[in-house]
Amino acid sequence: MAISFEAFFWSLTQQESGGNYGAVGVWVGGDRAYGRYQVMGANIPSWTRQYYGRSLTPQQFLNNREAQDAVARGKLKSYVNKYGYRGAAAAWYSGNPSLHMSTRPQPGGPSIKGYVDSIMNRATQYKGGGGGSSGGYSGGGYTPDAPVKVKLSREELAEQYGLTSALINSSKELKNLFNQAVSGSWSAAKFQAKLKNSKWWKTQSSTLRKYLTTKFTDPATHAQNWNNAQYKVNQLAVQVGLGNQINSKGKSSKLLYDAIYKSLALGWSDARIKDWLGARATTHGGVMWGEAGEAFDKMHEIAYLNGMRYSQDWYKKNAQSIVSGKTTVENLEAQIRKAAAARFSAFSEQILAGQNAIDLAAPYIKTVSQLLELPETDVDLFDKHVYGAMNGSKAGANYPLWQFENDVRNDPRWRKTNNARESLMTVARQVAKDFGLAF
Repeated sequence: MAISFEAFFWSLTQQESGGNYGAVGVWVGGDRAYGRYQVMGANIPSWTRQYYGRSLTPQQFLNNREAQDAVARGKLKSYVNKYGYRGAAAAWYSGNPSLHMSTRPQPGGPSIKGYVDSIMNRATQYKGGGGGSSGGYSGGGYTPDAPVKVKLSREELAEQYGLTSALINSSKELKNLFNQAVSGSWSAAKFQAKLKNSKWWKTQSSTLRKYLTTKFTDPATHAQNWNNAQYKVNQLAVQVGLGNQINSKGKSSKLLYDAIYKSLALGWSDARIKDWLGARATTHGGVMWGEAGEAFDKMHEIAYLNGMRYSQDWYKKNAQSIVSGKTTVENLEAQIRKAAAARFSAFSEQILAGQNAIDLAAPYIKTVSQLLELPETDVDLFDKHVYGAMNGSKAGANYPLWQFENDVRNDPRWRKTNNARESLMTVARQVAKDFGLAF
């Protein structure tokens, strides 16, 4: 039986959302689908520009029925003209029109053939009417003119802009900027432009700036980076005993999401991620949420930046004490700094005054990184050379950097570096020259 475009269009609508303009899909690979026709967020800016006349953010798209109809009609008509109805349905579902007979299971949904067959079979039940806001079929239980109740939360909007709620709340300037973006329904591009002109942006690490820029300007690369990090960090979670943190639909747990963000946006090394995950591994499932989780993370960060390690029970106990009002993060920070000042006594005044030991150790960290040819993010206060320089009898003013460099060169790893080979060649050429064997 031949079908019309309106029948096809209505059937796809029912397949995707049952006609719900407020539908929001689950996160898959760092993106999700929006609206009545379940358009992926990464496609919304360019597709709305092409078929609606101006570029919209996913939130704006979700709140604009006219834009949803215009995009779906325009894109699907172009697909139908190129590939026919089955190919158009396959292209909408998978991006590949030639896979309309594929029976391979898809993440979180039917096979492509199952999806296409469902649309084609349902299209024969179409009883006339428009395929836009009216639907043309009395079944399905959805009233197209009902108010859209599904809205993105502030957390989801923050993710759309490439941020986390914790990061937003860490800066008054950033929080105010985010509030302006939410109230004004700014596009990601506008938010990025405003962000780059802020004082906050100019004081952040190059890693975070690169992460945000890539998310805004190259979503495909961002998604690929996220998928790669998701796999790698999940393996670390498994290693420390947390188990698999990715569900059957490919969505990360809250814990894994935070770890991936720290890896990509904050530049945390695998060693630091593993240390952070490991500290959570035995806290009754490895997770502390809400205020307790925030306190846990804050204490863990202060301890790490000052070369201190505590048991998971210590973190858990004190996080619970903070939430119950028995102590404060400030009291615990003072306790950690006091211990760090005693450990690195040559720098005690600076540490007690609020400087982090890892910042005071920056010259040593940089030297180890350069001489042993290691990424700087992989060298911290627990490195034996850095720890010795900060803690030993020669620490501080009694340990000149040139002597520290000579001590690092005694590390067997140095002999395997390009630095060592070049140094030895220089010495060899000088000896030969001294004996008149080279010029």
